Amino acid sequence: MQYPQLAAAISLALCCQVSLAEPETDDSKDQPAATSEAPKKDQATELSTMVVSATLSEQSIDDAPGTLHLIDDKQIALRDVRRIGDIVREMPGVYMAIGATSALPPAANRAVRQSIRGISGTARTVVLLDDQKMNDPSFGTVNYGAIFSEDVEQVELVPGAGSALYGGNAFAGTMRIVTKKPTKREVLVKGTYQFDAAEGMTASGIYRDVFDNGLAISLGHHHELNDGIRDIWGFANPGGGGPITNVTGAIPTTTAQGQSAYLVGDHGRAPWESHNSHIKAYYDFNDYTRLSGGLHYFYSDIGYSQDPFNSYLRDANGNPVTSGRIRQNGTVLGQVTPNVFLNSPSHEDDLRSFLKFEHNFSADTALTVNFNHTSRDTWFTNVINTSGIGGGPGTSNHTRSTMVNGRAQLVFPLTKSQIITTGFEVDHGEMDRNDYDLSQWNDRDSRTGTRLVADASTDTTSFFAQDEIRFTDQFTAYLGTRVDWWQATGISRDYAFNTYDPESSQESVEVNPKLSLIYKDAWEGATLRASAGKSFRPPTLQDLYVDSRRGVVATVLSNPNLVPESNLSWEVGVDQKIEKTGTQIKATFFENHLSDLISNRVIERRANFTGSQRVNAAEALTRGVELSIDQNLTNWLSLFSNYTWTPTATTLSSPGIPASEGKRLPNSPEHLLTVGLEANWNEWSGSLIGRHVSESFDTAENIDVVHDVYGGFQAFWLMDAKIKYSPTKNVSVGFMANNLSNEQYFQFAPNPGRNFLVELSFNY
Repeated sequence: MQYPQLAAAISLALCCQVSLAEPETDDSKDQPAATSEAPKKDQATELSTMVVSATLSEQSIDDAPGTLHLIDDKQIALRDVRRIGDIVREMPGVYMAIGATSALPPAANRAVRQSIRGISGTARTVVLLDDQKMNDPSFGTVNYGAIFSEDVEQVELVPGAGSALYGGNAFAGTMRIVTKKPTKREVLVKGTYQFDAAEGMTASGIYRDVFDNGLAISLGHHHELNDGIRDIWGFANPGGGGPITNVTGAIPTTTAQGQSAYLVGDHGRAPWESHNSHIKAYYDFNDYTRLSGGLHYFYSDIGYSQDPFNSYLRDANGNPVTSGRIRQNGTVLGQVTPNVFLNSPSHEDDLRSFLKFEHNFSADTALTVNFNHTSRDTWFTNVINTSGIGGGPGTSNHTRSTMVNGRAQLVFPLTKSQIITTGFEVDHGEMDRNDYDLSQWNDRDSRTGTRLVADASTDTTSFFAQDEIRFTDQFTAYLGTRVDWWQATGISRDYAFNTYDPESSQESVEVNPKLSLIYKDAWEGATLRASAGKSFRPPTLQDLYVDSRRGVVATVLSNPNLVPESNLSWEVGVDQKIEKTGTQIKATFFENHLSDLISNRVIERRANFTGSQRVNAAEALTRGVELSIDQNLTNWLSLFSNYTWTPTATTLSSPGIPASEGKRLPNSPEHLLTVGLEANWNEWSGSLIGRHVSESFDTAENIDVVHDVYGGFQAFWLMDAKIKYSPTKNVSVGFMANNLSNEQYFQFAPNPGRNFLVELSFNY
């Protein structure tokens, strides 16, 4: 389907790279190196936003080495952003879907899809919230719903190998999310109401204040309540015995693999509710020393109440059919059980704490010490095929995770033309997994037995160093490396299969260097950048020690012998600014050489079990081009656009899964396009943004060849719009339309159609 109205513009690609300020004089820097204080928002700093992700020390975005994409709070305010993934997916090379965006419930276990430059998986991108790692040690995943979007100052994304600075998980890229720090007394109250495809509301409140004694605080709470959408469908399963009921209403379709199937109903709406709170405090002892700390709490429930399901099947008397063998027009369709129609509830709560100490010894020398702690509790239930509509047997999966992180970093000048960044980091993660049998699937406390127990932990000790060398005023090089000592230990008791895996350990020493170059003013308005580096991604504790399950069935077996994945990546790019026309153009060529990728190999290992097991199976290559343009059309209207073409995202060899050789990597669309307009005219502001994502595969073998059915990932075009009116500086009213053209498409599950949102905001 074509949409001639599709706006022309693209998302940000504030590619930046830089050397720190002129080493000859202290006053050549706007801010001391390596501090985390936001610059003052005057016109000069507006044109030179400060970033940290590329070098671990604060510098102007125009001078950062390698590709760096940036989104700030002003762009967030102009666009339809209900979850951080809603705007991150508009960055060049980024694909995000399902739970990463606001289309579906805010949970990491709702089949989140994400890729950066063709490399898929949330566990392969490190996500930092105020320098605190968000990746779960059990699964490596990130719940983007746990990020308070109204409190976000900016989002920085550095694609490519980042382990030289950030260690494991910085495999495909590094995402650093920075929240707002108090600069004055401020109160924000905002409410929204969403309707059409899904009905829901949000309410947010933030209080920030700065006191004369050096203390500053930030308190905030966000509440989300949504009726959900009908995103899970039911299908008839082959097999079973007993009498056959003649039915009507079954809808012929196929699976994503092209096999005949019949759609027999849907689960109804799965409502969700979430709470997101924070309390943060900052204390300036003097102009050189600061201490900050805080707590974040996130809570979500999905499917906490059962919306009436829909059975499309009717017997000869017109009554709904929800169980038994069925036949339509003389064709036996298979077995239907009540669990085909039932939603399974799930829950997550996180408690995160942080403490940060900063001290500037001089304008060029700074010490930063961080301590972070996260405890995460998740559970979900499964409805098995012997269950009934109102109850019956089920199972529950309960995982507790703990993350502890400590980091110390020192930035200092070695010579007039060299700045050293060095430090060490310690990470500890724990997983406590318990699976239970339930007498009633809708009562998590009705436990009758234990199916599985797994206890595991992971530890990483790291040392890193980076040398920034300014050869000339135009040419700067960054050379860094990091050494990570990684180990994992775990034990698993699988009572359902009478399998007891004794305690086992896995360890590795990873050395990951990186070189970045920046050459400014190669010709008028042009900056050249290049970087090359190596990264690794250790297997998660789930990969190593816990079998994945669907109800009572183990679908993917763990493997305690897995080794870390490896990525050797490089890129070259050019930024061209044309001051007279207000134009900025960026182009980057990139490659990622991947080895020891963890994938699933079909095996037969246990009695009455045929499934797959996680193995280090593949060597792969991704290669492509990112292009972007930002154009000021008038003093109140701007155009932005980016396009990423990844023609190569291919499994080169895979002895463990030979059928995947030569096939495209999962969840790696070849074409990503974002185009848009942003306006800020007197009391009015807003945006109109179009986005195209090409089709992709969900399997390493690319056997899901049918893309426009349940389980498929089809190409789509979307258009989002926002308009906001601010009659005073303290009050604004906004109206947003998501999926304006009401595009119907599948990203595994059917995505919601058009929906609208009304927003009322007070800021004092």
